[in-house]
Amino acid sequence: MILHIYCDNCKEETEHKILRKDKALYQCNICKGVVEFIPEKEIDVRAVISKASQSFVGKIRVSELEMLKKGDEIIVELDNEFRIGEITSLEIKNGKRVEIAKAKDVTTVWLRDVGEVIVKFSLHKGPITTPFTMNVSGETEFIVGERVKIEHRNYKISRIKTKDGKLLKKNGQKAKAKEIKRVYAIFER
Repeated sequence: MILHIYCDNCKEETEHKILRKDKALYQCNICKGVVEFIPEKEIDVRAVISKASQSFVGKIRVSELEMLKKGDEIIVELDNEFRIGEITSLEIKNGKRVEIAKAKDVTTVWLRDVGEVIVKFSLHKGPITTPFTMNVSGETEFIVGERVKIEHRNYKISRIKTKDGKLLKKNGQKAKAKEIKRVYAIFER
């Protein structure tokens, strides 16, 4: 068995081969130094990731001692794909929902998909306001004062409401799509 372990002699992560499994002794393939290494046990935890009104059940693979907390982004493995999710809640063994817990104590991780998100717009043209939605990467940035083209029309972003309740209204203020609750834009000729 070969593992990549940090070697104190080489000062980097190198390949190590097992010398004695019963004593967890490994030898560096480069400098031949010997180290005791007990790898952390990894576990699969049930994960429910939501996108708009749909939810998908998958799993995350983590070290059993890793601390999971609300707001962390993690990769969720579904049957035939992977998605990036932001933890919204953790369900522990007694059924309670918490914001932070060790992975070994968690039965279900609840997440929202932030790989691709739906951004809601309120488009203003005179006295008429029209709702609009756009699918974009969660990392896409929107900036107050930025001009966007929507359905062959030009709009200028006037305000951005974020999920944490902030209202951005000064030119140059920006937010990532995964943080946005609604974008307000005004029609420009």
